Amino acid sequence: MAPSIYWLGTGLLLVLAQDFLRRIRLPVAALIIVLGMWLGPLGVAWLHIGRFESVVTEAAVVLVLFAIGFQLRWGHFLAAIRPGLVVGLTGIAASVVLGFLASYSVTGRVDEALYIGVALAATSIGLSVPVLNRAGVLASRAGQILLAAAIVDDIVALYLLSSVHLSLSSDGAGQVFVASLLSLLVLFLVCLLVRLARWCLFHFSFSRSRLWRRMTMVLLALLSALATHWGGLSLAVGGFVAGAVLSVSSHGDHAGDSDFFDRLSNWLLPLFFLSIGMQITTLNLEDPQVLALTSLVLLAALAGKLFCPWLIDGGLSLRERWLLGVSLLPRGEVGLVVAGIGLQQQHLSHHGMVALVMMTLVTALGAALAIPWLAKGIRVV
Repeated sequence: MAPSIYWLGTGLLLVLAQDFLRRIRLPVAALIIVLGMWLGPLGVAWLHIGRFESVVTEAAVVLVLFAIGFQLRWGHFLAAIRPGLVVGLTGIAASVVLGFLASYSVTGRVDEALYIGVALAATSIGLSVPVLNRAGVLASRAGQILLAAAIVDDIVALYLLSSVHLSLSSDGAGQVFVASLLSLLVLFLVCLLVRLARWCLFHFSFSRSRLWRRMTMVLLALLSALATHWGGLSLAVGGFVAGAVLSVSSHGDHAGDSDFFDRLSNWLLPLFFLSIGMQITTLNLEDPQVLALTSLVLLAALAGKLFCPWLIDGGLSLRERWLLGVSLLPRGEVGLVVAGIGLQQQHLSHHGMVALVMMTLVTALGAALAIPWLAKGIRVV
């Protein structure tokens, strides 16, 4: 149990250090993964992944995705739905195709190429939105389109994650087709059951108690994750679906609940990212394959998102299009969750994980530096 205590203690210290890292605009997720690589078997070998760490990490993924779904703002999504769909879906298609080609051209592995493509599909609002808000342009048209596009990206990326997982677990096109239909059925049933549970929750007096209400919602997230897992989907998808369905509710203290789950997510993320780094046990930086894979994945990440805003008809200036494109670049938590799941399922190699971590680090730093400069010439109506 001592190694587990060290792991939890390190995670607690990282939680306390997060605010400082954000203030100096550093990508917290990528830095914690690098720290996990150094503290784990790849580095000084102070920390190791055991059964306890694995279970806590899986629960953390579920609750983090639940928090992302619970913070879904359907009003923002609907207000910019049309341009958001155009930017989001084209960015997803370009990122998946380019990510697949970048990985397959180096490794020749279809499963790894699929996971890298899906990881590049997501867009992180965790970095872009605070930077846009600090620059005073979050309420601009570009900022609203970013919110809608990021929601589309994350929803589709999670569904692609489930489809890829089912496809790699099935043999033959017929079984893949049946598996995809099964995934849709499972998602529909989970949405229906969570909605029924939400109705029951807010029509009984105990929902007025914040403690019982939040405990019940956490339980719903875990049960939804188990349901999707039993249906052949990812645990993470169940957590996200539960949060998204519950976010529709106008009952109770929604703002207070949202803040609570946001704080809970911030506490759990360091443990998850630390564990991802600890799972990378081998790395040869002198290996030309690692350098080639990292370079191509980074180029695919840039090209997959940066030029999508030019597909929108009118309404945006040249500077706003560059701002939107740069804001879409950071992949952040959802992309790394996809990568972490791929690593755990042994479909993603250590080299592939390192390439994605380096991509996350570069795109996050680049966006944090470029967004304030691009925002200077944009007026918010």
